[in-house]
Amino acid sequence: MGGESFIEDKAQMVKQISVDLDHSSIVQLLRVFFSTRRMLPGVPMEITVSSSGVGFHIKLFKQVTVEEDLKIRALLWDHADRLVYALKKWALNPGEVYVDLCFDEKNQGKECVLPLEQILNDGYKMEVENINEFLIRGENEKADQEVKELAQKIEPQIKPFKKASYVGCLTFKGEDLREDLEKICGNIAAKDSSFTWKVYPVWMPEWDWMLALFGDDKDVLWKRLVWFKNKACKDGQLILKNAETRMWIKERKST
Repeated sequence: MGGESFIEDKAQMVKQISVDLDHSSIVQLLRVFFSTRRMLPGVPMEITVSSSGVGFHIKLFKQVTVEEDLKIRALLWDHADRLVYALKKWALNPGEVYVDLCFDEKNQGKECVLPLEQILNDGYKMEVENINEFLIRGENEKADQEVKELAQKIEPQIKPFKKASYVGCLTFKGEDLREDLEKICGNIAAKDSSFTWKVYPVWMPEWDWMLALFGDDKDVLWKRLVWFKNKACKDGQLILKNAETRMWIKERKST
């Protein structure tokens, strides 16, 4: 494939840039906010709490090329998996413009608008001015310290826009068991859209893998996790009931 095939014409433009922050850190949200305002001054921005209630979406209403979209998202700490997917999609089809997809509704939940700029303008103008002044002078460490302090101050005003979200964890051993559980979870999720799950590698020496189930009701999620432990079945055989596992529920900090 020749390099010229990657050259875009003026019609191949992305109409909106979206950045997906996959964890609940208000500090990271503010870092992206101030970076955006310096990189793209005057560009209309909408910030929402993601449909999971955990992360944040930043939408920038500016028409750019696909290349510019990817570069801006990378500089604003967009979710790495989204960037890789978008880059692959563009590489396979240089004429593709739909490389920046951000779900506003997922798993029966909807994102909600977070008026961050209004919150900052209404009560924290001095803090905002200090941060911007530090950034202008290149004193990034001082700016970041101010950002951390500002995040603590605005947390009570951010909290009402978020919602409780929990993860149920079940650790286990063995590659064969991982494959079996992934197939079982996939079959359940195909029939029940509320069954959301993922398997992660575990670096604790006593476990190999962790199955995570997600939900917004702690008690219901625990019951579902126990049900899965006792009912997961392959070829008529219960495969977890007597397996060595560990289970717990905790508040979700990342998507």
